Amino acid sequence: MIKKLFSLAIVLFVSGQSAQALDLTFADHNLTDCVRDIISKKQWQALDQITSIECHSKKITSLAGIEQLVKLQKLSLYNNNLTQVELGNLPDLRHLNLAKNQITQIRLAQLPALAELYLFGNRLEHFRVQQLPALKLLKINDNRILTFTYQDLPALQKIYMFNNLMEHVDIYHLPAMTYMDARQNPMPDPLYEEMDKITGVTFLHDGNAEDWQ
Repeated sequence: MIKKLFSLAIVLFVSGQSAQALDLTFADHNLTDCVRDIISKKQWQALDQITSIECHSKKITSLAGIEQLVKLQKLSLYNNNLTQVELGNLPDLRHLNLAKNQITQIRLAQLPALAELYLFGNRLEHFRVQQLPALKLLKINDNRILTFTYQDLPALQKIYMFNNLMEHVDIYHLPAMTYMDARQNPMPDPLYEEMDKITGVTFLHDGNAEDWQ
């Protein structure tokens, strides 16, 4: 009997530790509330159980502290109020959706597993992305992007960048690319001609810099 009570006490003590550890707090109270609701519904008991967070239309303004979720694989914060984003140190993150926010600046680092990145419908003017070795899909359409620069994107296959303000894009250093939608950008005809020369890639473009206006 004593042995059973002792074992039960250990279980309760460990459970109490887990519950306390999952009482997460972030800089943004709306993000805190949303994550806590998800934890409650999923009945997660440990940090490594939190693999997917979906908080749409919650008026979230900051991601500070999200790195606590060390096993996060999917983060979807569609239609919130983010303006500046710094995100990193999430080694298992594969899917990131920050579309339909108000982002003007974004910095991504140490996301080695990231395969899908959705940033459409923001307010980006200059977008630089680098060292995302697993990235396959990028959607940056419907921004205000003037310059798009990249480095070390060996797996990137599909890029959606239509409806921006780009006059140039480097189409020569994306070895895995099979699709690029560059319509509704004020690019010159010579660039479109260069696109058409590349085999194995589907390019969508306007064919004339005036057509998109």
